[in-house]
Amino acid sequence: MKTAKIPLLTAMLLSIIALSNYSCKKDVSGITESSNDRSTSISSHTPDDPGFAENDMVMYWNEKAAKVLNPGFSQPARTRVFARIQVAVHDALNNIKPKYERYALHEREQHANPDAAVASAAYWILKRTILVGNPPLDQWYSESLATIPDGESKESGIALGKRSADAIIANRSNDGFAQLIINSVNPPNGIYPGEYRSTLTAVNWEPTQTLVAFRIVPNWGTVIKPWVLESNQQFRPAGPYAVNSNEYAADFNEVKAKGARVESTRTPAEEKIGQFWSENRPTYLWNIFARKAIENKKLDAWKTARLFALIHVSMAESITSQLNAGYHYYSWRPETAIRFAATDGNDNTAGDIGWLPFLSETPLFVTPPFPGHPNAYAANGATAAEILRLFFGSDETSIDITTTTTNPAVAVPKPSFHFTSFSQAARDNSLSMIYNGWDFRKSVMDGEEMGRQIANYVFTHAFREE
Repeated sequence: MKTAKIPLLTAMLLSIIALSNYSCKKDVSGITESSNDRSTSISSHTPDDPGFAENDMVMYWNEKAAKVLNPGFSQPARTRVFARIQVAVHDALNNIKPKYERYALHEREQHANPDAAVASAAYWILKRTILVGNPPLDQWYSESLATIPDGESKESGIALGKRSADAIIANRSNDGFAQLIINSVNPPNGIYPGEYRSTLTAVNWEPTQTLVAFRIVPNWGTVIKPWVLESNQQFRPAGPYAVNSNEYAADFNEVKAKGARVESTRTPAEEKIGQFWSENRPTYLWNIFARKAIENKKLDAWKTARLFALIHVSMAESITSQLNAGYHYYSWRPETAIRFAATDGNDNTAGDIGWLPFLSETPLFVTPPFPGHPNAYAANGATAAEILRLFFGSDETSIDITTTTTNPAVAVPKPSFHFTSFSQAARDNSLSMIYNGWDFRKSVMDGEEMGRQIANYVFTHAFREE
């Protein structure tokens, strides 16, 4: 077998995370690409009452943000930029009519056109973000503004939106990103049972292969400034089970059986759950959940912008909190644990040197290459689901969704689910980590609980009703 090409992966990851930097460009380039992509329409209605506006423009720019933040961004970087966009949109609206607490900009421009303010805020954040593929931002912006009658209100909205973007960029300019270590050989691979080892060699595992110590953003959880939380360790859960405990052995044997690529004990229903949630862009998937939850609701622009701000700030807090806890506990993943079980000191675990997780197929779809306790995907899902539950005042929903995963191991047609509650979606997301062989039950349940705690804190401390 060939070994994994670590230098290639290093270059790939460097370029991915570097793309979240903000450019210094101030010019607006010409339209370079034509587009008929208008899947979310923009209403041409201009409300007479500045305290109400349809949510079409908020939805339109949310969709465009999701579209351009998918290629070339790692999950931590994606959450960081998406949160900036949605907070800028939220602040722009609430500086016209302050219905909800503002984050970075505090002024009053009551005669500004809400749609113009939304479009301008989102546009200027994206314009100052280095993006992949030269998306037609200028064309989308021109099309947005063309739906609004010319006049002083429109110009005021455009100016307000830009000030809102400027304010959030300034507010988060010292958020710690400049101190980020993008990848490192430190901390080194563990040597004792339970300690983390790199999993980047999983796809082409050879028993004699030396595990490369490769760490992705090892200091993200310590240097990135919280958005709303008091600290990145505020909701850090208790650590993993001791490797020599019975509880650990139970979790070990569950994931070894349920999460194996071959000879697994997964049921067809469990396998479908694993495939559905094998998405390495959870911010993208949960943004779709939020959009579908909004579809049958009569939400104005203010409420819609508030929901998106809550959900994306909470997910940003979630990933930072997980990376803080993950590198603190530095606990090994199942594929390492199962291969090294002969030396773990637990008589109730049996090793398998050739064991591989269910859906590990390419360098982009392996066990997430960073310590996993608590589980990041479970935390993200629980955070988003809890925000949706709190925002709508009910856990009940009716959402049909097809997985957005691009994992080549997931067969076509891609699996779809009907969700009747937000908590059901969060729990399925958590359990998928076991069914895919990527983490232990203790890790995913602790991640899920941490996510709920973060969501509740953000919901009760930010973007509240004025």
